[in-house]
Amino acid sequence: MDSLLELLGVTSVAGRVVVAVAAFAVALALVVAVTALLTGLRRAVLIWLGLIAAAGVALFFLPVDTADLKSRSDPAGSFEAAKARFEAMRANPPQPLNPLCEPQLLDHGAPTETVVVLMHGVSSCPRAFVDFAPLLHGRGHTVLVVRMPENGYADRATDALKDMTAEELAAFGDEAVDIAAGLGEEVIVAGISAGGTAAAFVAQNRADVDRAVLIAPFFGLAGFGPRINTALMRAMLILPSVSMWKDPVLRENYEGMAHAYQRQETRGIGEIMRLGLGTYRQGREAAPAAGDLVVVTNEADQAVSNSVTDAFVAAWREDGRDVTTYVFAAEHGLGHELIDPEEPGADPALTYPVLIDLIEGRVPEQR
Repeated sequence: MDSLLELLGVTSVAGRVVVAVAAFAVALALVVAVTALLTGLRRAVLIWLGLIAAAGVALFFLPVDTADLKSRSDPAGSFEAAKARFEAMRANPPQPLNPLCEPQLLDHGAPTETVVVLMHGVSSCPRAFVDFAPLLHGRGHTVLVVRMPENGYADRATDALKDMTAEELAAFGDEAVDIAAGLGEEVIVAGISAGGTAAAFVAQNRADVDRAVLIAPFFGLAGFGPRINTALMRAMLILPSVSMWKDPVLRENYEGMAHAYQRQETRGIGEIMRLGLGTYRQGREAAPAAGDLVVVTNEADQAVSNSVTDAFVAAWREDGRDVTTYVFAAEHGLGHELIDPEEPGADPALTYPVLIDLIEGRVPEQR
């Protein structure tokens, strides 16, 4: 598959899915032809149509278990306890960390009125907020920049993302809020991409989150609507994980951003989507527990599905909750990573003032 992607020069996740489906169709045609030699064409076609129908039913209707995605809160009771828990969270990572990827706590030596928790996206790390976090700190906020499980390791070609689970991401979100609770009075959680998915989970479940800001949240892959994304999620959860090099030509020699992984894993992507599905189901049953809810999307986003995000927002609004939405227009040509200054196509001069306003509770004019 990597060789085919290398030949075609396909680099987006959605594009690779399309190529994979086309390759599967070609392989299936060859298998049907071989089967026809043994059983006859009519019987071969019937056999494989039956198998395809069964697979289709499985992809669209097979139950996906999200029952264990429950919040387990244990907020820190004091500033000192919160700092001790932060240090414990940093200690003894499962693998050596990239020195750029250490979690960060920018405090003011005492509890503050507001604490902002920043959650990065999958295959990235706290380095994504290298410029953004100090800006917030300079405005008087305590800023907690956390590292997502299985991310930020020194081996940038690692396959660790295949081990990431929705349960692990849910616990990660809870732990971040637990620490933040002891650092100040008002807890604001802002997450981008998969960090936005984790932010949605704590917004749904934690009443001690005063504001949740979901930035280009990852609930589905770009180019596909809710039903197709759910089928893709099932496939990624059922099938063995597939490593996808971000650059199928250079592979481990691809430099990219020095703090980001060089490949993704389909299992990890599926698990992030499972957390999103579990949160969506919770939102259909009960109103979100957090205070203010903010969702930011980017019309030029080529990584995540805005239509799936819109469905998520609609579910929250059906509960009677106000959800502030902000859309960066396609004309800006922004990439998926709206915060990381090292991402190609980033425009902090455009995005940072908007995001700071939303984090601090102001609604800027659409730009």
